Amino acid sequence: MRTLPALLLPLSLLLVPSCGGGGSHGSVRNESPRLVSILVEVYDPVTNFVWENVSVRIVEADQEWAQGTFASPYDDWYLTDVDGRVLLDEYLLADAEVGFPEDAQGRAILGPQHFENEATVVLEVDALGFVPVRVEVPLRWDTPDVFVEIPFN
Repeated sequence: MRTLPALLLPLSLLLVPSCGGGGSHGSVRNESPRLVSILVEVYDPVTNFVWENVSVRIVEADQEWAQGTFASPYDDWYLTDVDGRVLLDEYLLADAEVGFPEDAQGRAILGPQHFENEATVVLEVDALGFVPVRVEVPLRWDTPDVFVEIPFN
């Protein structure tokens, strides 16, 4: 006749592998905050040529973590280069004061948690003799660096 502990041991060995943290032991996820940036390309949709020396500015950002929109107190404009592009990097996004959390170096970041992993940045494109255009650019923690093409004519 078997004793109760002798019967429980095989049963407990069957249950142990099913317990645990629920994650895969074969992969490691890096869930630290990520730097954000927006590479903007401004082009003419009629000719498909890019626009050089067109002004782009960061207007505001809707921040998920704060459940609010932050308007930039600055009217800083950045000109597109010969390729029709301007990079709004993590420093420029932080300096615009549109609500991004910042790391120790003062760079704009998004966090991995569901309440801090999204933001929508509003950009304005303008040039002398043209009607300004505003564009919403979504940023996410899993895609923190985005490329956006903006038609302008």
